[in-house]
Amino acid sequence: MASYGRALSALHPTFATIFRSLEEGLEEAQRYHTERMYKRSDDPHLFLHLARRRACAVLEEAGLSARLVDDSAALNMSGIQIHHQGFAVRVLHTQRGGAGDVEVPVPGLSKPRQDFWRQASAIPGLDTDNLLLLWLDDGGLLADPMILIRPLGGDSSRANLQLEWRGKIFREMAKLRAEDLVDLEPDWQAERLA
Repeated sequence: MASYGRALSALHPTFATIFRSLEEGLEEAQRYHTERMYKRSDDPHLFLHLARRRACAVLEEAGLSARLVDDSAALNMSGIQIHHQGFAVRVLHTQRGGAGDVEVPVPGLSKPRQDFWRQASAIPGLDTDNLLLLWLDDGGLLADPMILIRPLGGDSSRANLQLEWRGKIFREMAKLRAEDLVDLEPDWQAERLA
């Protein structure tokens, strides 16, 4: 079970590439829509799919193990899955909830997503620590920070969503040393059972 600091330290080499990949993805999606005079609001799934496709390609070109994870039953839950040092990270676009906080997605009725949220191995035959990396954009510009979350379970009800911790990943963290991140604490952590 990875702490927030341990996850940050292990994933540190990927931070700059993840930020760059999402920025390039958003730029490509924006360019596609501008050239065709499309409105993002007419088909928001297309815009985000184009952004994810380019971002995934940038991650792969940089040597990271990344793949698109799509679920046609819930297009808003499609994303990118990155495997790095025993971590499986689902990079998902999200939105702001009613209080202005980043909304943590529930896994819904999909068994594979529920398995991922409850920490079942995301790589057959290997143990993985499964994390969610949530990102937002404002008018096609990537928001800083992104939010890193360790889910523990859930289904289609928000009341059943279980998280261990959630914390921020700022763009500037890529300039720090990985060992300087190990002792960082998350913004929120579930109370430990005695």
